[in-house]
Amino acid sequence: MKLWWVGLMAAVAGCGARAPIAMRAPQPSPAPVAIPAAVVTEPPAEPGASAREGSLAVGEVRPATQTLRFDVDALPVATWGNAWPAAGFTLHRLADGWALRVRTTIFAEVIVTASGSSGEKGTSPVGFSAFTGGSFGEGAVPACGPGSSGRRLAVWNGFAPAGWTDDGIDVEMEEGDYDLATCSGSPVRSLRGRASAVVPGYVYAVRAREEDDDDNVSESLVVFLPRGVLVSAGADPNVPLEASNTGAFTRLTFPLVQGTAGSASLRLSPAALALWARLRQMRPAGFTDSSTVAEDLLLAVDVAWQGTTRVGSVSLAVPKAKNRRAYAGLLAAATKRAQ
Repeated sequence: MKLWWVGLMAAVAGCGARAPIAMRAPQPSPAPVAIPAAVVTEPPAEPGASAREGSLAVGEVRPATQTLRFDVDALPVATWGNAWPAAGFTLHRLADGWALRVRTTIFAEVIVTASGSSGEKGTSPVGFSAFTGGSFGEGAVPACGPGSSGRRLAVWNGFAPAGWTDDGIDVEMEEGDYDLATCSGSPVRSLRGRASAVVPGYVYAVRAREEDDDDNVSESLVVFLPRGVLVSAGADPNVPLEASNTGAFTRLTFPLVQGTAGSASLRLSPAALALWARLRQMRPAGFTDSSTVAEDLLLAVDVAWQGTTRVGSVSLAVPKAKNRRAYAGLLAAATKRAQ
């Protein structure tokens, strides 16, 4: 049977049995501290050198790369706490697939494992994932509804279109169980906060903090940005979606453990940036992307410890393509923040 994902949100589509949950008013958050970095242009190839070949080649020189650095410690912190009762999601069977409804007013990714509940959290493989804000999903939805029983670990993360500004977005992260009897997910713990812009209007980040029963504190850096293709992120191969996921948007997660580093790279197309703009305008729609790899902008995020300091960077490699003007807004925002 065809799997077909429809992102339905009460705040966007006006549907669902429950009234929209009001998000809190945006709170000011500190802007990341930017360390200026120059735009570096690669020198011409050596005389007699062979031209690069393949789909990634755009000529005899690589694209100009722009890098901006940000202070991880200056980013806002949100702490995991008790479950928010109003949060959750449901799946409804359609004639040719499933409809996903998230009860709070966010664009969200939903991930459900193939086995094991939240009380058995481990390295169970992903069963399926889906996004609101567009028909993005993969995997097999397990049989659910009357006659089914059991629970699966579910996580869902996202951000609210209300209060979305160039400088910040309200984020919501949940972890809980997907109940096979009711085809619905409910949280066992929740996180809410406001992510600050690393690249205003395009790349946002928040530090997610949690404490264990022994009062040990750990943090991870969660980044939200436009939909990417060919996403590559350092991660445990058994649980790759812990590091990144992409659909209507991209979410990246980097552990902030002293002495470690993390990196991710992805390609952004003009169509992906157009979808990002529609999400901000609360006008999600169908998505098609006909750009080639050589026409996409390469974006990389790196986070590392330098001594006792946590430093992050965002690098942009601009393609030499006829539609590079589609990236003008992103490049202007990155240039301004780097100054």
